[in-house]
Amino acid sequence: MNRHMTETNSPASGSSYRLMKPRGIIYSLVSVWLAVMFCGSVPDASALPTADEVMQELHLSDADRENIRQGKIVDWSASEGSDRELALGMAFLVKAKPENLYEMYREALVLKEVSVITAHGRITGEGTMADLAGVKLQPNGEKEAKRYLNVAPGSELNLDAKEIAAFQALKAGGDADTVPVQKVEALVRQGLLDRFHAYRSKGLSGIAPYERGSGEQRNAGDELLLSTKELTGVAKHLPAFHTFLLNYPNGLPKDEAKNVEEFFYWLNIDVFGRSMLVLVHRLLYHMGDAALAVERHYYTSHDYNSMLQGIAALPTKDGTFLFYIGRVSTDQVAGFGSSALHPVSRAITAPYIKDMFRDVQKKLGKQ
Repeated sequence: MNRHMTETNSPASGSSYRLMKPRGIIYSLVSVWLAVMFCGSVPDASALPTADEVMQELHLSDADRENIRQGKIVDWSASEGSDRELALGMAFLVKAKPENLYEMYREALVLKEVSVITAHGRITGEGTMADLAGVKLQPNGEKEAKRYLNVAPGSELNLDAKEIAAFQALKAGGDADTVPVQKVEALVRQGLLDRFHAYRSKGLSGIAPYERGSGEQRNAGDELLLSTKELTGVAKHLPAFHTFLLNYPNGLPKDEAKNVEEFFYWLNIDVFGRSMLVLVHRLLYHMGDAALAVERHYYTSHDYNSMLQGIAALPTKDGTFLFYIGRVSTDQVAGFGSSALHPVSRAITAPYIKDMFRDVQKKLGKQ
């Protein structure tokens, strides 16, 4: 499987290029998420539904259920909450016990295998600039730095009014060619740290909106709230955890806290020659031999606004069933022609994610 995203000089139309970017973005980010979703030991799972019950709730046909048991990866339809949201649902079986999954993902090998991930790091505790020391505008640092120095409200970069003003002030002493890249990177790191602190203390309501111009904004916090509300299966079977997701960092009962792990990451992903910086919050809920992982991308520097992914791992006598949902909000599938762009985007993206899951099946099948 080709793990590279390359920019071509083909005469493809602008709309085709717009569709290719969500494919590459989602592919690389699912890779990252798979690498870090499982670890640790877990308590009792009697409250969770069985794999058959989940398949029934997802309205999977008898033929789909049999295909899953035969090792195939099956799509399931997920509703989309807005014209900017692109949703993908998949279900499949791995011939492995949960502990094998935990061990495989504990090492986070995919972070090293996916070439488009140029750098990554953990943000620990209250978060400091030291946690973000590895953040650099690579590849093409000078070109990306000029984008920040020449920034204005719009979709070129996802920044709020305060961040835009800070970069404009940095440029004020000269022009985009005279400001060192290192000074731009330092200001980028400060912006990322400020966004981490705001989300860590206030949750979704603390996410500053992206300025789009003409009084228009994109609010990733609102989009993630909508995506979280759409996790109806979690709301039904794990209501306390779902309430916690909606009200993070508040609302988790003390007796539930022991079942939850959380981690914060920053990522630098090469998207067609541009540095895309992402802030990631991962929550892992344990219950018996089962697990539920939910991951939020609460900040991205361009190309998409936010992302929520979830996967439930349910052990059975046949192996472990995995149920995946991914919801990405991007302006690239919104607006005029949205009804046509959505199904085409899903059709382009889905095969690449399936390739990833097939790799998981193969690796676990050899253990």
